[in-house]
Amino acid sequence: MAHISLSVIIPSKNNKYHVSDIIKRIAAELPEEEVEFIVIDMNSSDDSVLWALEEIKNNNLRGCVIQSGGGSITSALNTGIYKSDGKYITFVYPSRMYKNYLADYLKTADETAAEFIFAVSSQRGHTSAEDGGTHKYNAEKTDASSLMTDLIYSRVFFDFTAVMLKREYLLRNHIKFYEDCHYGYVEAFIYNVLLFRPQIACSDVLLQRHTDNTPVKDSTAENINCYERIDAMLKVYDTLKRQRWDNLKLIELFEYQKLPSVVIGVVDILRKQGFSSQAIQKSLKQKGYSSLLKTARCTSPDLKRKILLCKFLPWFYQ
Repeated sequence: MAHISLSVIIPSKNNKYHVSDIIKRIAAELPEEEVEFIVIDMNSSDDSVLWALEEIKNNNLRGCVIQSGGGSITSALNTGIYKSDGKYITFVYPSRMYKNYLADYLKTADETAAEFIFAVSSQRGHTSAEDGGTHKYNAEKTDASSLMTDLIYSRVFFDFTAVMLKREYLLRNHIKFYEDCHYGYVEAFIYNVLLFRPQIACSDVLLQRHTDNTPVKDSTAENINCYERIDAMLKVYDTLKRQRWDNLKLIELFEYQKLPSVVIGVVDILRKQGFSSQAIQKSLKQKGYSSLLKTARCTSPDLKRKILLCKFLPWFYQ
């Protein structure tokens, strides 16, 4: 078998034009690399499978289409990981695709032997959505613990569809998506990746979206399964205490910043859906999530304020 540099995992449902477009663009971007395309079809009702297979066959590319039936997105992504043969893997969603970054990622991987690669542009830095672009991310001093800390405080953001991972690292550490989680599964996966201390590298790329692949937001799953994000983060927290038992600072930060911020995020979703403060409080208490709303010195001032309002003055909470 030829050495495969990269496995591109594409979960898809009724995206025939976008999937073939993704295959075509990535193949053109990496003409000198051995790339395989793994399309995970989630019970499409159109002829997506035929379009994807045709694109692979007509251009003499390596790849396959796996039909996962009516399974979850997380199950599809796990299937892609275990079916892949590439040294590295990346995930591309038909609704979110970036231009010409994978060649730079592979070059960075080759130079650094990294196991986790994401983009930080020297032109603009990498910022969070909340800080208005004022936080310059230090790409030169990246390790798993500091990256987790920045993620917990929302000081850095990167799109899951623009990361690259060493496949052997995932398999060696048994890292996979939580298959019972439909909301928050990406966030949990990234934290689990970082918990096992990967070698991290930042590629100097300014990511630009393909504007013709317009994302379609479906809030149905978010509304129905918003509590699943809390459950996923609690699983991550358990893994953190086992895997990083010696890092008390990180454990404390997760307990008093990350977990309460996730609960507050769920409260915000429920309020937007029109649930009353009383109904939300009752639900949190019944599920045991209200006990996660606690603070310490590491809790950010803004989160402390929200927690106090949510617990003691819920009718004033905005």
